[in-house]
Amino acid sequence: MAEPACITRINKNARRDNIDLTVLPFVTHALTSIVDLSKPLPKPLPSFSNASRIDTHVHPVPSWFRNLQPLAAGRETPTWNLSLHLDFMAEHNIKHSILCISTPQANAFPGNREKTVALARILNEFAGELVRAFPERFSFLAVTALPYVEESITEIQYALNELGAVGLGMLTNHEALYPGDEKFRPLWESLQARDSNKEIVFIHPTDPVINFSGNLVNSKPSPLRSGLGEFYFETARAISSITASRTIIEFPKLHWRVSHGAGAFPDIQDRFLLGFPNDAEEARKIYATRFWYDSAGPVYPRQIKGLLAHDVPISQFVFGTDYPYGIGFWDVNANIAGLADADFLSREEKNAVFYRNAEELWKGKIYNL
Repeated sequence: MAEPACITRINKNARRDNIDLTVLPFVTHALTSIVDLSKPLPKPLPSFSNASRIDTHVHPVPSWFRNLQPLAAGRETPTWNLSLHLDFMAEHNIKHSILCISTPQANAFPGNREKTVALARILNEFAGELVRAFPERFSFLAVTALPYVEESITEIQYALNELGAVGLGMLTNHEALYPGDEKFRPLWESLQARDSNKEIVFIHPTDPVINFSGNLVNSKPSPLRSGLGEFYFETARAISSITASRTIIEFPKLHWRVSHGAGAFPDIQDRFLLGFPNDAEEARKIYATRFWYDSAGPVYPRQIKGLLAHDVPISQFVFGTDYPYGIGFWDVNANIAGLADADFLSREEKNAVFYRNAEELWKGKIYNL
């Protein structure tokens, strides 16, 4: 039987980029799942005739990735399939979802460069094929091979230029290195040098670790699972990192998509910026213009007011559900209603959060926007 064209392409490009996909013990399963994305669905597509919302925080979970990482933030990793995802979108008036693989992304093999690089590639190929099959419904943010910087630059350029990614997604830390780390500077330089008006970087929380004499050690101080609060502190650490390093100032083309309404950062922002008096004013301007904050969390109607108190305009707020990770953690209908029923937002402002702001951020990058 002839090899499917998409598998031939994937293997050819991996060889070109010196990536050995065979180091992944589940590679055959992964490649088969990619082929299956182009097969007809078991039932007709739901109707999207009344859908207008854009979900900017959503995660596909291939079965082989779930097997690799059966727990996420202390909970069972959710099951996912394409049909259920499309049904969820239609039910909640979501016309388009911007996908990004959740924690641990490609960091399922700490300290193993070959497997990290191979996993980043196969995850991006999966997301890219899903977008090719349903361009009206999906776009994707490419994962990196961090902390391996040169390999990450190769991977991100491949994903952006050849797979059609609309930005990159990274974790709050990659093997104990936060995004403002000096080692990551060449990655930001490569994005800043691209021939584009803006490059979008989605920061998603993961468990904190420290590097202790070459060994990665879990540094979560609480016995509670990370999803109950530690993720919010991780988000604050990541924003603090790219602020303290001046990454947000020195790379003005980068737009930062941060999860969960910026987590705990609004609460510590004023105190944190006392340590950087020369950059504080500029940083506040950037938080209000090149940072974009999603509604997954839940963050409406209470937490989001912390951003409003820091003079972040409604234009920087976007919609996100965290599907399917939010399912079973909170009532997704109540989470969306927190935004839909917010009495401090006008109808026009709610529409801006649900879809117009995302259209502005990804203008020219997403199908039919």
